[in-house]
Amino acid sequence: MQYSNYLTQMAALIKQNPSITVRELATELRFADSKSVYYWLEKGNYRGINEFKRQILGVEQPHPNTFQLEIRGVQHYLVVLPVLDWNLKQKNPVGEWHYFHNHPHPRGLFAVRVGTTQFAPWFCEGDVLVVSESVPREKDTWVLLKTAQEFFVGKTVNNTVIDPITLRTFPTSFKTAGTILSQTRHLAP
Repeated sequence: MQYSNYLTQMAALIKQNPSITVRELATELRFADSKSVYYWLEKGNYRGINEFKRQILGVEQPHPNTFQLEIRGVQHYLVVLPVLDWNLKQKNPVGEWHYFHNHPHPRGLFAVRVGTTQFAPWFCEGDVLVVSESVPREKDTWVLLKTAQEFFVGKTVNNTVIDPITLRTFPTSFKTAGTILSQTRHLAP
């Protein structure tokens, strides 16, 4: 079914930004206008964007997410994040990533699987990065940048984002996708 593909894409965008508007969804999905979003929601038997958002964000989940644990005195919840492809031409999430967060429905979090060896040894192909769009950049943090084609990794040094390989600043055409919160590497046996 083709429409489930669009619903999957909309769900991933909503998980990244729960306050996304119908117009922004239409733009991200490259629809001609907002009516197309409503069309696909109707095809999926949703009565509107609010009902779809409530289901995606877990407000109306039949089995609420009850898995939680305390880490250093703070309650953390198991949340499911969309995993994006390194190649930004691929609009569909390529999977899901489970992550512990201190809020049951965090905003602006997503995961991305590194698709290049360009940033080795810091980041290797296959590493999964959890990225926050809302955590502010701090001194000496790793950030995820993007162009229209793909993601890049940068290092913040003195409030400037530099390429860790060339030690040059990135061009202004590179947009900040977010701050890297964690990295998971799977080593082959």
